[in-house]
Amino acid sequence: MDSRGSFAILEELHGRDPSDEVNSMRRMTSAMSALWVVVSLTGGVGVAWAQEEAPGLNRGGLSPELGAEVQEVTLGGTLVSLEELLDHAERSAPALAVAQAEVGLADADFGAAAPWLPSNTRLNLGLGPRIAANAGAATDLNAQAQLWQQIEIAGQRPLRFDVARAARATREGSLARAHWLVHQQIHAGYRAALAARRRTELERRLVTFSAQLLDIAQRRVRAGDAAALIERLAEADLAQARQRAVAALQTYRDACLFLAEISGWPVASPPEPVGALTAPHRAPTLAQLTELALEHNPELVLRRAAVREAELREDLASREAFPSPHLGIQYGYEGAPGGGVAEHVVMGRLLFEIPAFAVNQAERARTSAARDVAEARKDAIGAVIEARLERLRSAVDAAAARVESYGSDILPRFEENLTMLRRSFELGEIDLLRVSVALQRFLSIQQQALSAHVDYFSAVAALEAQVGKEISTHVGGAQ
Repeated sequence: MDSRGSFAILEELHGRDPSDEVNSMRRMTSAMSALWVVVSLTGGVGVAWAQEEAPGLNRGGLSPELGAEVQEVTLGGTLVSLEELLDHAERSAPALAVAQAEVGLADADFGAAAPWLPSNTRLNLGLGPRIAANAGAATDLNAQAQLWQQIEIAGQRPLRFDVARAARATREGSLARAHWLVHQQIHAGYRAALAARRRTELERRLVTFSAQLLDIAQRRVRAGDAAALIERLAEADLAQARQRAVAALQTYRDACLFLAEISGWPVASPPEPVGALTAPHRAPTLAQLTELALEHNPELVLRRAAVREAELREDLASREAFPSPHLGIQYGYEGAPGGGVAEHVVMGRLLFEIPAFAVNQAERARTSAARDVAEARKDAIGAVIEARLERLRSAVDAAAARVESYGSDILPRFEENLTMLRRSFELGEIDLLRVSVALQRFLSIQQQALSAHVDYFSAVAALEAQVGKEISTHVGGAQ
C-alpha cells in the first residue's frame, strides 16, 4: 500500500484532491458520528432511504444478521499452542517413528561383535582297526579325537564394537535430522495456518460487508435512488465474496490437516493454532550463521558420523585379512595288535595360515569406496553451506523488509477501511463499481501483507533447517 493510505485510494475513485478528500471525509465522519449520537439520544430512530424504514431492518439501519460480528474461524478442532504441538510430534510423528525404528538397524553390528570367538569349536573323531603286518594279521583298536578352535589375534572383536557404535551414531544422526525436519515443518506450518486463518477472517468479513452493500443497494433501488442494475451487481459481489470465503476456509483446513499429518495428531479433531502473527526479525550475520551451521547443521553432523563409520568399516575389512590361527588338542589311542601294550597319545596342535594377506579383497575394496563416497558427501555440504546460508539469510531479510514495508497498521486498519467505504456508498458519495474497485485494492493489500508474513516464516524455517538451531523468537515463545 502506498504512503497516501486509505484516503488516497478513495480520492482516486472520486477524482478530487487528496487533501480535499481528507477534509471531506473528516467532515463526513464527524457528521455521521453526530448523527449516530442523535439516533442514540432519540431512542434509536432509524434513518432509511426514501424517508421510510425498509422491511427486515433494525433501527440501526442494518439487518440484525448484517450488523453482527464475524464469528471466529474454527474447524471444530483442538486449539493448541506451538509448544504443545511440538511435544505431541516428539511422541507421535510418523517420520520420527520410522527414524527411531531405523536406529535399531545398528543392533545387527552389535550382534556381530558380541561373540567372543569367531567360529564354533570343531570336533574330529577317528576310529578303526589297527592290523599287524605279520602273518597272523592280528588286530587291535585305534581311536583319535581332535578339538579345534579358531582365534583372532589382530583385535578384530574390539574393532567390531567400534563399528557398531559408529553405526548407531550414524543412525542417531539420521534420527536427529528427522527430528529437526519435523520441528521446522511444524514451525512453518503453524505460522502458515495462522496466516490462513487470518485470511479466512478477512474473507468472512468481506461476506458481511458485501451483504451490507447489497442491503443498502436494495433500499436505494426501492427508494428510486439507484437503478436495478446496482442491486444485481451487489448480488454478484456477494456471491464472489462467499466463494472466496469458502476457498479461504479450505486453505485453512488444509494447513491444519498438514499439521495433523506431520505431528501425528488425530484427524477427527485437527490442531488449530492460537495466537497471532509476530513481528519479523532480521537474520544474524553470515559469520554467526556459518559458525552455528558448522557445528549444528543436521546433514553435516550426519555426514561426519557416516565418514567415521566408513573409516572404521574399512579398518575392520583390513583386519579381517589378518590370519586367524586354529588351536587344537588331540587325543589318540593306539592299540597293540601283536599283544603289546596299548598307548595313549595327547598332543597340542596349531594350524596357522601363511600370511599372504591376499584375502578379503572384495570387502576391502567396497569399504574403501564407501569411505570415499562418505567423505565426498561431507565435503560437498561443507563447500556449499556458506553460499546456501547467504542465499537463505538474504531471503529472510528481504521477506522481513516486505513485512515492515506494510507497517504495523495495515492489517488492523482493514475494518476501518471497510467502514469508510460502506458509509461513502450509503451517503451516495461513490457508486458501487468504485466501491468494488476500492475493495479489491484493500483486499489485495491485505493478502499481500499476509503473503509477506508467510514468505518470511518460510524463509526463517528454511534458514533454521540449514543452521540446525533456532535463530529468533517465534510464535508461542519458542527459542
